[in-house]
Amino acid sequence: MAGVCSDEELVTVRPDDELERAVELMREHAVRRVPVVDDGRPVGIVSLGDLALERDPESALGDVSVARPDP
Repeated sequence: MAGVCSDEELVTVRPDDELERAVELMREHAVRRVPVVDDGRPVGIVSLGDLALERDPESALGDVSVARPDP
């Protein structure tokens, strides 16, 4: 059975990092979510949808990101 995580180091950002840092890491590592870590503790997640909403709320990805899930 394959493992959930790879052997690579976990890619994270800090709460005070600029959004551009998250974008850079997502591109570099081809990931859609980056954990936000403060003093070694997870405090959140930045997703591709979050970035779409911040940069262009009218985009298709922004629309999908704010849509309510189907019941």
